[in-house]
Amino acid sequence: MNDFKKYIYLNNLSDIITISKDEKFDTLLNKLDDVKVKVSSHLIHDKNNISSYEQFFFNLDNYITFLKNHLFINQFEIRIIVTLTIYNKYNKILYDKDYYYKNIKKYEDSFIKMFMYSYIRNISFINKYIYIKKRSFEELIDNINKSKKRSYSYFENINSKNITFYIPIFEKLEDIN
Repeated sequence: MNDFKKYIYLNNLSDIITISKDEKFDTLLNKLDDVKVKVSSHLIHDKNNISSYEQFFFNLDNYITFLKNHLFINQFEIRIIVTLTIYNKYNKILYDKDYYYKNIKKYEDSFIKMFMYSYIRNISFINKYIYIKKRSFEELIDNINKSKKRSYSYFENINSKNITFYIPIFEKLEDIN
C-alpha cells in the first residue's frame, strides 16, 4: 500500500512513509481487513466512512503525535522508537475501529502500553546482569528527554547474544557509575 495520497490529512506523513519502509511493516498491513469505519469528523475526514487502512494510518499518526508531544528528542530517534515499539501485542490499538477523538484516553493508555512493552521486557532481562530501576512511563519519558542520545536503545531487542553491547549503553542512559 504505497499510495499515500488519500492519507494527506496525516500530520506525520513523512514519518509514516519512512517507517513504512521497515521490512516488517507489511506484516502490520496484512492484518487489516477491508471494512469501512464510521467517523464523525468532517474536519479531518471528508466522508462518514473510511477504510480500515485509512483508520490504521490515522491511529499510527496519532501514536506518533502522542510520542512527539512527550519526547523532546530529534526526529530520527522518534522514528526509530516508533518502529521499535509498534510490533508487539499492544499494537491492536492501531487496528481499533473506534474513532480516536471519541475516546482519546483509551488510545493514550494503549499507546503507553505499546511504548512500554519492549522497555519493560528489556529492563527485566538486563536486570539479570546489572540492576536498573524499572521506570514508570513518566519517569522513562523524563529520562529520555534528559539523555537525548541513543534513547531508542531502551526498545531494541536485547538478548543474551548482545547484552555485553547494551550494558554500557544502559549504564550511560541510567547514569550508573
